[in-house]
Amino acid sequence: MSDPSERTRQSLDLPRVVMACAPLLGAGAFAVLRWVDWGTSRSADASGGAAELAVWQVLVAASVVVWTVLAAVGLRLLRELTTPIDSWPAVPWRETVAFVVFVYVVIGAVLVVAGVAGLRNPYVMDGQNWKIPFFHLVAGVAILPLLLVLKQIELRAARDAGWSARVRDIERTQVLRRSLQTATASLGVVIALAVIATGALRQATTAARLTPVPDAFVLVYGGWFTGIVAAIYLHVFSALEARGRWILTIAARLPDPDPKTGDVFTAHRTLRAELAQELELGGDARRNLESLIAVLAPLTAALLTRLGGL
Repeated sequence: MSDPSERTRQSLDLPRVVMACAPLLGAGAFAVLRWVDWGTSRSADASGGAAELAVWQVLVAASVVVWTVLAAVGLRLLRELTTPIDSWPAVPWRETVAFVVFVYVVIGAVLVVAGVAGLRNPYVMDGQNWKIPFFHLVAGVAILPLLLVLKQIELRAARDAGWSARVRDIERTQVLRRSLQTATASLGVVIALAVIATGALRQATTAARLTPVPDAFVLVYGGWFTGIVAAIYLHVFSALEARGRWILTIAARLPDPDPKTGDVFTAHRTLRAELAQELELGGDARRNLESLIAVLAPLTAALLTRLGGL
């Protein structure tokens, strides 16, 4: 018979609850964009563009659904990392919090600079002055669990405490690599949708016969976020590669080559190659392609908004 406390914990599974709320949040987002008219009114010079604006509203509402689901994915990954194999030593949260704050500052820098420079679309709907910042904030909240996961992966890989050269450590590196792939892909999708929404609003502004932000801004926007995702991925990936090579060195150190003991050297080299494969050192072409697509997602989204007419 299952433990009642375990059933209660499962019924209050936060990732599952967040994921279940995704459609409701998407519907709420659409309602806010469509019917809430607080704040600054639509520009008096705007004429037309209702269809394009509706497309943007649907896109943002759908993005909120996806952001919520990916936030739930991040929460699930975070839970797995905090209940790890063989009771991993606890990782201090101070560095993680500092990392997350730094990333938010870097993300916000391009938005602040754009605001100071006056790079914003004219108002094509009521309340646009607070709706755009609000939905940027929603996207920022969605990436929080993913940023926590990525930093926890890097810290666990970099800290020597709890590591050895046993089978459980190979399993640990595999868990961390899978988490890295999933979190990076999710982060790339969240940011890419935000970039696409920016391009779609630009199209709605143009359709309303107003002057939108320049094309270059959307490209810079996407390129900036691509650089952020790439930097985070490479930072975490490097820590995992270093840990994997450390395990390889400890567990399968090559003996000095000696013609008299050539069979021993060959055996060690074979073991080393097999262990490197288990540790996924360097990755294979398929995994590298997946990572590249995830990292380039924001820039790709920016190019699609320019070339695809979104």
